[in-house]
Parts: sequence; structure tokens; C-alpha cells
Amino acid sequence: NRQGAIKVEPKVFFANERTFLAWLHCAVLLAGASIAIMSFAETDMAGQLYGVTLLPVSIAFMTYAMSQYARRSSMIRRRAPGPYEDITGPTVLGIVLMLSILAQFSIKLYNVMH
Repeated sequence: NRQGAIKVEPKVFFANERTFLAWLHCAVLLAGASIAIMSFAETDMAGQLYGVTLLPVSIAFMTYAMSQYARRSSMIRRRAPGPYEDITGPTVLGIVLMLSILAQFSIKLYNVMH
């Protein structure tokens, strides 16, 4: 069974780069929010914790973006048939982001009650 070479159009490369940039955009926004929160809460320890809980989430977004971009670029260069989509990564990152926000809310609630 002989298969022909899979033709890869330039728009596929650009789509991969656009997706990578979109993920990096989210990561930079999260990192910026983290740094802004930490800088505005100079003396408030709870405010510092808000920023600190958001920074690892931002780093996770950046790491995921880079790993997916590299994986997909390699697959495109090799002309691999796929699958190119990833369902678990965005789901895990969404859950981690929600847990981070929940942790920030819990810290704030604890400080208000005590």
C-alpha cells in the first residue's frame, strides 16, 4: 500500500503560529496581572499571595504553548497525518486557572473572616 506525499499548504504553518501566539497572549496577560497584583500589594501579605498563586499558572500556559507549537511544527514538517488537536491540555489549564482563582477567593475570604 503506497501512500502519496501529503501536501502542506503555507496556511497550516501560519495557523500553528497564530495558535501559539494566542496561547502566549493569554500567558502574558496572566503574568502581567500577577505582577500588577504583587506590585500594588507591597505590604499586604494576602495581596502578595494572590499574585504568587497566579504566576505558576502563567508559566504553565507558556510551557504548554511552547510544547504544543514544537510538537505541531514537527508533525507539519514530517507531514504526519495527525491528530493535531489536543483536548486534555486546555482542559487541564482551565481547571488549574479556576483552582488558582478559587485559592485567591479562599485567601480573601479567610482574611475577611479573621
